[in-house]
Amino acid sequence: MNDGGKNDPLPVRSKEQAEHLVRNLVDSLAGEYGLHVDGETVNKEFRACFGSEGEHADDGRFDLTYAVRATLPETEHGKAIRVMRKRLEAQGYKIRGYREDKSKDPWALMDAKGGKDNLFVSVESYTPPNQLVFSVNTPCFLPPGVKQQQVSAPAPDANPVMSKDPRLALMAPVGPEHRGNPFG
Repeated sequence: MNDGGKNDPLPVRSKEQAEHLVRNLVDSLAGEYGLHVDGETVNKEFRACFGSEGEHADDGRFDLTYAVRATLPETEHGKAIRVMRKRLEAQGYKIRGYREDKSKDPWALMDAKGGKDNLFVSVESYTPPNQLVFSVNTPCFLPPGVKQQQVSAPAPDANPVMSKDPRLALMAPVGPEHRGNPFG
């Protein structure tokens, strides 16, 4: 049975290795423009992984969300992000979003995904206007030495029961947002 990739092997990393990976990426991007991130602004969160259909396993798998800021005059944000964009593209990242538009907030931003570790990276102008924020989300990692649990595919949705009178079937609520609502 094809499970749509639900049980493909996960990359193996400890939480410390995952944080080191992310910090190295952020430091290298900031370094491309001669910036140093402010360690006092680090915000990180390790979370249990869930599949796209809400699947969950108890094998310790986790992902990491990491953000940190660097000081840079606002007039330099666009130029800095362009330099970082080139670096990411050279490392195999695909740019998913890019903007330099002073009428928007944030006015300078870039989102990318990929590289050899399949990270999601965002760099954008931040309030106060003399800062850039770097954000990185990791894929799901399995801790070293842990056997990956197999997650079962969810049961297929049952076909709705159709009323014998087609006019009544049209009045019946459909979809999960209508469950428990007598008015559809």
